[in-house]
Amino acid sequence: MSMAGRIRDSSVQQVLASADIVDVISGYTSLRKRGATYTGLCPFHQEKTPSFSVSAEKGLYYCFGCGAGGDVVTFLKNMDNLTFVEAVERLAEKHGVALEYEEGSAPDADRRNREKRLVELLEKTTTFYQRFLWDSREGEVARRYVADRGLGRSVCEEFRVGLSPSSWRVLESRALKEGYSRRELEEAGLLVVRNDTSYDRFRGRLMFPLIDARGRVVGFGGRTLSGDTPKYLNSSEGPLYQKGRLLYGLYQARRAIAEKDEVLVVEGYTDVLALAQAQVKNVVASMGTALTESHIELMMRFSSNLVFMFDADQAGASAALRSGRVARSKGLRPLVVVLPPGKDPADVAVQGGAEEAERLVSSRISLLRYEIRRLLEEGDTSTSEGRVRAFEGVRALLSQASSPKERHEEVEAIADRLRLTPDDTGYLLRGPFKQRGGRLEQAHAVRIISAESMVEDRFLKAAVRNPAQASPLLDGLTPGHFVDPLHRAVFVELAEALASGRLEQSLRTLAGRADDVGRYTVGLIMDESLERLTPAQLEHDHLRLQDHYLNRETGAQKGRLASGELDAEGEKRLLELEVLQQSVRAALAAIEDEA
Repeated sequence: MSMAGRIRDSSVQQVLASADIVDVISGYTSLRKRGATYTGLCPFHQEKTPSFSVSAEKGLYYCFGCGAGGDVVTFLKNMDNLTFVEAVERLAEKHGVALEYEEGSAPDADRRNREKRLVELLEKTTTFYQRFLWDSREGEVARRYVADRGLGRSVCEEFRVGLSPSSWRVLESRALKEGYSRRELEEAGLLVVRNDTSYDRFRGRLMFPLIDARGRVVGFGGRTLSGDTPKYLNSSEGPLYQKGRLLYGLYQARRAIAEKDEVLVVEGYTDVLALAQAQVKNVVASMGTALTESHIELMMRFSSNLVFMFDADQAGASAALRSGRVARSKGLRPLVVVLPPGKDPADVAVQGGAEEAERLVSSRISLLRYEIRRLLEEGDTSTSEGRVRAFEGVRALLSQASSPKERHEEVEAIADRLRLTPDDTGYLLRGPFKQRGGRLEQAHAVRIISAESMVEDRFLKAAVRNPAQASPLLDGLTPGHFVDPLHRAVFVELAEALASGRLEQSLRTLAGRADDVGRYTVGLIMDESLERLTPAQLEHDHLRLQDHYLNRETGAQKGRLASGELDAEGEKRLLELEVLQQSVRAALAAIEDEA
């Protein structure tokens, strides 16, 4: 859990200066040095030809394919779905930078130290549990259980699986000797304290470390190996661990989720391990608890495409329906993987291997189809009364459709199963359907570049390349000269930067923004092709920009004139615009003739 507070700008700059952007990004994609920059495949979208560029000198990255760009903080924010504060704190922790916070917003120093000790305690406990699983005689039963489940040591080590000793106070004794207190053990969720007695919370259990977005162990889930109840036991909630904010395996899966733009959700720890072993890496688990809105929102930080793959029994079906409906309430269109009867995800992955796991995942169906299929399978459609009940139930389900297209996709199969007439089928289609929740879900925004927008884009780039010549030209323009909203916003910032005489400094500040203007500015800084944009090109595009603007203005005025809405003052304005446009076009023709 991040200790939210506003970090001083001086500390942020110190972090940016200390962090090696090439080193950080190399942890996510392979980079090769090419001249003054490093290139590689973009970690934000799938591509076969490298279009991702990193500049160590400028401290920036930019993808010429998808437009992702920014500094090292922006990279971590977008790659690992962190807040600004979380990203800065992670870099500061890695590079030994002591952060300073704005007055009144700094996290308490004692709380910081307490949290640091708890993290260290949990990390040491994880290592202890790991060694106890693989090296102790008591670990033989657990090792046999893991092997019987078809899980190899490699995947267990990847997820840091361990074993807690069956004795009551082994961990407590070790931790006290290392200087930790019983209160710290209790706050870390490792110790149960009742009256004057205390004992280890986890005993004789296969241990699954729960890791947060910063890669820190913040708690554990433990599975009994001796028949004790409960079968699964999680850490108690405390300063670090809140179960509503965590999903098992999310930290390990984050890169695969980004690559596939999809989260595969299962129920159990071993389901995650078995699928990961079968190279299905974009998988997380709800840790046996019902998925909440907080869990869905956490996954939506990574992808809006959620696929549920629960056990093929009544409990699994109920969980899929319940979880899917929570996702639907957040404006998503969830999908469901239907497993063979009696199987769970781990069975499929271990027995069928990667090929079978991928085949089943790729056969997923919409939640709506899953709901309809279950309703028709469980109902009695052999009688007219049963078909009437099924008809009304199906019609209610269809009202949940995310779009008319999804509704139409289901109706044909329903009509055949319920023996509907064409009129009845039409009745199914006429009911109201629910629109999606207003959230724009897409991997990459696609900008439709018109001829006008292309000129605007080149003019802004030429202005950055030739600031001395651009400054007086921008003085004569207004935001209205730009059609594209992004170009309009960049023009306003660029005009202000040129007027202040601090272009380079202003561009670097803009590049740190986490919006479209920031990403566009990163592209301006990183684009080496700007060198070909000469002052002559700047002047040419300046005239074309004016011509496009005047064309729009005269067109609007002529439309008002034709409808009788233009008064004498308006007619005078129209004449002035037409004269001005003639002079602009004459200047354009002269330049083009010279070229």
